[in-house]
Amino acid sequence: MNSTLNSLVSQQRTADLRSQAQRWRNKADGFDREHQSAIELRLARVDEDSDVRRLAQLDDAPELEGPAMLAVVDGEVVAAMSMSDLRVVANPFVRTQHAVKLLQLRGAHVSDRRERRGPRRLLRPRFAA
Repeated sequence: MNSTLNSLVSQQRTADLRSQAQRWRNKADGFDREHQSAIELRLARVDEDSDVRRLAQLDDAPELEGPAMLAVVDGEVVAAMSMSDLRVVANPFVRTQHAVKLLQLRGAHVSDRRERRGPRRLLRPRFAA
């Protein structure tokens, strides 16, 4: 009976330690994977200018110029990036490192596409005479 009880206690302790280790790994980079939220990236609407200005004030940075792309987490704007100069402002009171990184990646992708595209040329169809 004693060896069966010891075996059960040992198995439970092992399961508890594995669970604690998994929770620690999930939080090791400062991002709790158990409670992660989706990050929405989208262009700011005209009525969201106040959100972009508020982020710049919180981040103690100059306001963004031109159109902005937003990072929205759980319905809250947590970071914004200027589409003209790719400068980012973020809420310093919220974990935003992943949202900022996504904005920067998207900004690099968009600016790279603009550079490769070059000036637009009008294509005229050729007709056989």
